[in-house]
Amino acid sequence: MVAPTVAATGFRTTDWILLAVVVVLLAASAGLALAETSLTRMSRVKALSLEDDRRRGARQLMRLVEHPEAFLNTVLLLVLVCQLVAATLVGIVADRWLGALGVVVAAVFEVIVIFVLAEALPKNWAVHNPERAALRSAPVVDALVRFPPIRLVASGLIALANLLVGPRNKMTTVSESELLAMADVALEDKVIETEERALIHSIIEFGDTIVREVMRPRPDMVTIDADATVSDSLPSSTVSSELTSPVFGSV
Repeated sequence: MVAPTVAATGFRTTDWILLAVVVVLLAASAGLALAETSLTRMSRVKALSLEDDRRRGARQLMRLVEHPEAFLNTVLLLVLVCQLVAATLVGIVADRWLGALGVVVAAVFEVIVIFVLAEALPKNWAVHNPERAALRSAPVVDALVRFPPIRLVASGLIALANLLVGPRNKMTTVSESELLAMADVALEDKVIETEERALIHSIIEFGDTIVREVMRPRPDMVTIDADATVSDSLPSSTVSSELTSPVFGSV
């Protein structure tokens, strides 16, 4: 039995519709991949500065960055749905056109196209343009996260995952090394000056300073009696130089 070919079956209207849907899904997947990379790389400090500058989309960006768990799982779910549905539709169309061979061709085509156009390209652009990518994608992601059907499905799947992995520890801490690294990065990005970086480092390192490191040993101390006068406290050379100065005159 000979597998049907394109010439034998012809292009169906449904095939073109399915291909159009595939293009839309791949575009959506690329946009979501760009959003995932840019939003996860955005810090709260940077988002706050963009909001202070009244940049378009900064308000939604700040809301997302404050609660990354609210958008990350939703974005990952939508990316997975877009890519799986697109791959399935391409396989259906390829099977109609080329039969069993079409499935193999479709699989290779999907891997290349999805990786290049829907993963590598948008994520690399987001890495090199983090602010622009985050500001452009934040309003869209914020609307998707707030959309009730998507939020309901994502919440249900997240609850199922939590049951499998157990309770989560919500306490998050930032180590001193991370704070020091942030100061170094801020200096490289010309957000702070060299003196400000040195001040941040000294403040953080001061907490690890032991008292004996800044104390003078007793044998090295020069002490005076509590009832001693100023003249008695000054060295003799200093007193004599003051007495012979033009102000006091010579004795």
